Amino acid sequence: MGYVGVVSAVCLVRDGHEVVGVDNVAAKVDDLAQGRCPIQEPDVADIIAQGHKTGLLKATTNPAEALTDSDMAWICVGTPSEADGTVNLSSVQAVIRQIGRSLRNSNERPLIVLRSTAPPGTTTNHVIPILQNESGLKVGIDIHVVYHPEFLREGTAVDDFYNPPKIVVGEAQPGTAEPLLSIYEKYNAPVFRLALGEAEMVKYYDNVFHALKITFANEVAAIAKSAGLDTRKIAEVFCADTKLNISDKYLRPGFAFGGSCLSKDLRAVLRLASLKSVPIPMLQGVLQSNDAQISNLVSRILKYQPQTVGMIGLAFKSGTDDMRESPYVKVAKALIGEGIKLRIYDPAIQPDRLIGSNKEQVQKALRHLEELLVYSLRELEATDLIIINHRIIDSEHVSGWLKAGIRVLDLANIKGIDRHTKGYEGIYW
Repeated sequence: MGYVGVVSAVCLVRDGHEVVGVDNVAAKVDDLAQGRCPIQEPDVADIIAQGHKTGLLKATTNPAEALTDSDMAWICVGTPSEADGTVNLSSVQAVIRQIGRSLRNSNERPLIVLRSTAPPGTTTNHVIPILQNESGLKVGIDIHVVYHPEFLREGTAVDDFYNPPKIVVGEAQPGTAEPLLSIYEKYNAPVFRLALGEAEMVKYYDNVFHALKITFANEVAAIAKSAGLDTRKIAEVFCADTKLNISDKYLRPGFAFGGSCLSKDLRAVLRLASLKSVPIPMLQGVLQSNDAQISNLVSRILKYQPQTVGMIGLAFKSGTDDMRESPYVKVAKALIGEGIKLRIYDPAIQPDRLIGSNKEQVQKALRHLEELLVYSLRELEATDLIIINHRIIDSEHVSGWLKAGIRVLDLANIKGIDRHTKGYEGIYW
C-alpha cells in the first residue's frame, strides 16, 4: 500500500469495488483501517474516508486474509534501483511467495495482477516460477497471471487513473485478462493486449521517452539562451506543431536517419554549442548513435557471408532521388568495401537526371552507381540476401524470395509477413 497501491485502491473503491489493502507496515494498515490517508495526494484522503464509511476499503497485514473471496490480487510493491542500475525485485518476489503459500491449501484462485514496474522477463522468469513453486498450482491451468503497468503521475494520480492515456495488459495466455479489463469497461481509453514482456517494456518506453523529452528541451534551450534568445517563445512554437513534433512521427522503430537536413542541422547546433561552451551530452551522442545503427546493420549482413546482396531503396527515403547523407548509401559503400556485389533497386533514381550536390555526393561514395542499379525486381532473385529499405514492395515479393531461399532483412516493416518465417529478419522485430 505505497503510492501506486493506495491510489489504485481508492479509485477502485470509488468505482464501487471492495478492496482489501495489504502491507507489512502496521502503521499504514492502521491508518487505512481508521480511514486515514498514508500518502499526500489530491483527493485521495476524501475517497479513503468515504470508503471507510461504506466499508468498501479494509486493510490488513495478513495476505491470506486479503485473498479470501478475492477475485484478483494487484501487486504494487516498489522495484528500486541498485547502484549499478539493476532492478531490485526482492519485494515482488517476497509478495509472490506470500501469495503462493496462502493459495497452497486454499480453494481461492484470484487473478494475479502485477503492476510494479519491472524489466521484460520478470513475470515469466520470476513471478510465475515462484508462484507455481510456492502454491503447487500450474499457471495457465489452475491460476492466471497478467502484467498491468500503471501510468500515474504524482499530483494528478486520481485523474490519471480515471482518464488513462491507455490501458495495457500483458497475457501469458490470450483471454486471461478479461476479469481485469471488465473493471475498465466504462473508461474512455484505448486497450492494448500484449505478450507479457511487451507489456513490461511499455512502461520503460514511456519513462525513458519522458526523460529524453525533458533533457532535449533543456539542452536546446541552453543553446538558444546562449544566443540571447527567449526559449519560452521558441518552445511554444515547437509544441504547437502536432503534425510532426508532438505526434507519432519519427517514433516507429526503423533504421538510421539521413537526408540533407537532419545531420547537417544537428552538426550546426553542436558547433554552436561548442562555440558557446554549452554542455549538451545527449545531443552530442545523437550522431554517434545514428552511426552505430549503420555499423550494426553492416555487421549483421556480414555475419551471413553473402556473395551478392540486393537492396530495395537507396535514397534517404522513398519517393525521392535525394541520396545526400542517405544511410543506405553508407551501407552500400561499406558492403562494397567488403567485396560484396550489390544489386540496387530504386525506381526513383535515374542516374542521368541527378544534379548538384546530390550527384556529387553519391558519385563520391559510389563511383559506378549505374552498374549497381537494376530496374526490375526479378534481377534481385540472383542474390543471397535482400535488404528492404523502402516500403515499395508487398508481402508477395518477400514471400517469394523467402521460398527461394533468399534471406530478407526488413528495415521498412512490410505488412503481412510473419516475423517467424525462416530466413526473415526485421531490423528490430
